[in-house]
Amino acid sequence: MYPELRDLLLKASRKNLESLYSSGVLKPEIYNKLSLLLSLSRDFDSFLKYILEEERGEGERAVVAFSGGVDSTASALISRRIFHVVGVTIYSPDIMEEEDKRRISHLVKTLGITHRFIEVDLEDIKLATLEGRYHPCGRCHKRIEESVMRYAREEGIKYVIYGDMLSTGYLSVVKEGDIIRINMPSFLSLTKNQCREILKSVGIEIRQRYGCPLLRIAHRYERNKKFTIQRILREVRAQVVDSEEGLRNIMEVLQH
Repeated sequence: MYPELRDLLLKASRKNLESLYSSGVLKPEIYNKLSLLLSLSRDFDSFLKYILEEERGEGERAVVAFSGGVDSTASALISRRIFHVVGVTIYSPDIMEEEDKRRISHLVKTLGITHRFIEVDLEDIKLATLEGRYHPCGRCHKRIEESVMRYAREEGIKYVIYGDMLSTGYLSVVKEGDIIRINMPSFLSLTKNQCREILKSVGIEIRQRYGCPLLRIAHRYERNKKFTIQRILREVRAQVVDSEEGLRNIMEVLQH
């Protein structure tokens, strides 16, 4: 990512963070820790050293929407420096295979975080996908987010963290009703490769096929491949994914 662009995004993140603090939404201790993360993120080596220190966040809980991918795993690792992390994986056989569940269970043990699986019904989305009525990702993503938010509210948890890389700047830390949502990689303007470096520092390497089983079903219809490729290109244009990885992902979609 170009340094000028990254500086601009980090300034927007800070401005929104300060706005939430000044309005009384953020507690001082949480604001101070998030502010420190922003400052350190300008020097990746210093940032990495800080998040790997033994001291963990205690007391204040945060749900991390945990898919077991690079972005959510890096988000959990960063977040445990500030919060008591509760990883929540929204599960359905339509989007996750048993091997994925086993891998996620191993990952959360490596990270040393609390975790739970929550099953969600995606049968209607699966049926519409099989019939070629729409691309499933938007509806599936919305239902998963609703399930994560519902869990946080039921448990009285105020902070919910996602591994979203595209909701940058002003969209990276927002108040949604009684919940503070932090899109951690976006908030810190991290790239996918930087997230991988964070995981590598604790011995974690994640290799996955692009997309889930339901998305691969959707790609039976050529028009759905187009929508997926547009998503990949948005990540490349935003410079959170490099062009080489973007090309690999596009080629994998075309070969589905």
